[in-house]
Amino acid sequence: MPYRKRRDRMLKKHSTLSIYRHLCNLAKQNGLILPEKKGRPCVVEKYKQVCFILLWKIYHEGLEKMELDSELYLLRHYDHSNFAYHYHRLDSVVIERFTSTYESLIMHFLEREILLHVLDSTAISTSVREERTREGLRIKEKLTQKFHTLLGYDPPLQIVVVEGAKSTTHHVSDSKGGILLLKKGLKGYCLGDGAYETYELTQATEDLGIIPIYKPQAKRAVKKTLSAKKRRRDSWNGNPQRLYKEIRGIGEVLYGAATRAGLLHSQSRLIPQQHKDALIIGLRQNLLTYLRLDALKRIIRKTPFRSEAL
Repeated sequence: MPYRKRRDRMLKKHSTLSIYRHLCNLAKQNGLILPEKKGRPCVVEKYKQVCFILLWKIYHEGLEKMELDSELYLLRHYDHSNFAYHYHRLDSVVIERFTSTYESLIMHFLEREILLHVLDSTAISTSVREERTREGLRIKEKLTQKFHTLLGYDPPLQIVVVEGAKSTTHHVSDSKGGILLLKKGLKGYCLGDGAYETYELTQATEDLGIIPIYKPQAKRAVKKTLSAKKRRRDSWNGNPQRLYKEIRGIGEVLYGAATRAGLLHSQSRLIPQQHKDALIIGLRQNLLTYLRLDALKRIIRKTPFRSEAL
């Protein structure tokens, strides 16, 4: 079924309220959000408030919008400072757990393994300026954060799944981010541009049983002749190059959707908040992907058999 039809079915089956309830049920059943042990307990359970904040972050809504809609979803009017406090106290690991849980649900729905994996990264822009020295001059530059992703692509259904996501400072290179995202249990091929063709990442990919297909850097020769990087570069011409040209562009699907949703720019001033704003991108992708797959379920109606008279 084409993407547009799946999206239309998802819109007919789900609403904002049903998505919010689904987030709450997922958090409660899997214990993704632990209650606070200190202080007075919340009137509304903490996991409900956190799910409400995450949902509104996915739709790129501000704190004032959360305050206006709090009575509709939480059945209690909360001040926007309360949501700011809970988001500030929220650990970024919680968002990663949500993303990983939805990945597991998607894989359970597919009932098969994904064999195509794409490493990619992008910059998260901010409005925060910091003083730095450039060519002897003291100027103010805008801070940027880096968002690393490991995406899985399933050609039959044409879906993109976020298998891993990390938000770091811009000092972390693409190859180091790729090493952080690779995990055991993956099979197939791992694709990436020239920034990922390093000795460490290529060897780490092979150690996990994955075939690395990283675009060679033409201007840099391989000095270690017995390395995995040298072996993969010698076999680049042929099937690896054709597969790279066909699949590598899939990585831009996630960032194109995030750009349309306005999530590639963070309004937060604190660096931990900016990292959480970046991780919302991966959560949004897996959540919507699961809902579109869930909308494919059909109700089989049993009709009585009618025999035509001969």
